[in-house]
Amino acid sequence: MKILIQNSIFYPHVIGGAEISTHLLGRELRSRGVEADAVASTGLHGSGTRFATRPTSDGLGTVYEADAHGYCDLLTTADPQAQPGVLMRGLNHFAAVSSSRWEKLFVEVLDRSRPDVVHTNTIVGLTPSIWEAARLRGIPVVHTVRDYHLMCPRTTLLRSDGTDCRNPPLPCRILAGLKRRHTGGLQVVTGMTRYVLQRHLEAGFFPGARTEIVPNALEEWPAEIPDRGTGTVRGMYLGQMAPNKGIAPLLEALEEIFADSQCAGFGFDFAGAGRLSEVVREFCDRHPDRARYHGMISGQAKRELLQWSSFMVVPSVWAEPFSRSIIEGFSWGLPAIGSDRGGIPEVITDGADGLVVTPEPAALGRAVRALACDHELRRRLGVGARARAADFTLTGQVDRFLAIYRDLVQDGGSHDDQS
Repeated sequence: MKILIQNSIFYPHVIGGAEISTHLLGRELRSRGVEADAVASTGLHGSGTRFATRPTSDGLGTVYEADAHGYCDLLTTADPQAQPGVLMRGLNHFAAVSSSRWEKLFVEVLDRSRPDVVHTNTIVGLTPSIWEAARLRGIPVVHTVRDYHLMCPRTTLLRSDGTDCRNPPLPCRILAGLKRRHTGGLQVVTGMTRYVLQRHLEAGFFPGARTEIVPNALEEWPAEIPDRGTGTVRGMYLGQMAPNKGIAPLLEALEEIFADSQCAGFGFDFAGAGRLSEVVREFCDRHPDRARYHGMISGQAKRELLQWSSFMVVPSVWAEPFSRSIIEGFSWGLPAIGSDRGGIPEVITDGADGLVVTPEPAALGRAVRALACDHELRRRLGVGARARAADFTLTGQVDRFLAIYRDLVQDGGSHDDQS
């Protein structure tokens, strides 16, 4: 059996959790003897790269790449181009619904890779019409919903001022309707949480598709929870430095906590990158003895930060479908303070492995104080977090995807060379 994994960009290029998740999926499939190729955009536009292939260094098969559709780079470059105006961005979104260039490129990938199943993920930079290309080749498709791109051009369901977009503008509704028409032929659709999947189903997406909840999975599992004792207490934020991630209310809450003499021993660490990196850096510069900004970290640096932190804060103000940071912290026995938005309350069980609060400065501040000042609460929730992490193993996730792939192959629509 051979699987073609699609994503907007592919590892080692990383914007968020989708790139990590698709890479881990492909790697685990190959470790089990299942062939896996990948197809993605380069993350750049207008570079002249019509089509390129590259191998990976860790056992995955061929990665097929071409320029992203549109007028903007998905990846941040050293010389970022000026953002096009509203009209140009709008035209780009509508043109991407049926990008003939990417549809033809996808057909070429299908003919060269010859997969039994296509597994699509985020399609920003490509086009929904890749699903039609697979259907015409008789290849079944599994789609994993990782954001709200099909419903919202911003992918966040937020307006430009950061408030919930409860009544989308007419152009956005028309755009969503055009995309929705492409979702009717999908065989299986999975969501990382019930929330993100249900939002799409209620909006009329994926009619007739079989649906399943398959959460993200952990890459690493520390052998033991470190003994953090009763020493210095440090909270941490791990993720994108973006407005929708709740950076502003978190900083406001921390500003008040740092001014409180009863919390004099408490510190906080930030790790990640994004639009608000400089805002976070300036905050840490104002509180050099309390707050530290680590930038984008991975590998041993991230492991050490997780090892010595006391708890994690995930204050997202958008309906976040899932938070990989939460389950990474859980594996290290870190309880999480998470917002009550999107799928986060499905990951955190309030009072058992963390605290679920509204993403506002006052509520965040109360939760941070509770964990910072109560060692027994941190310990109890940390034990619960470690136990909860067992629900997010890579082995379990890939078992579920393999069962889906095999069902589709057995139902037909695969090539004769299946295994």
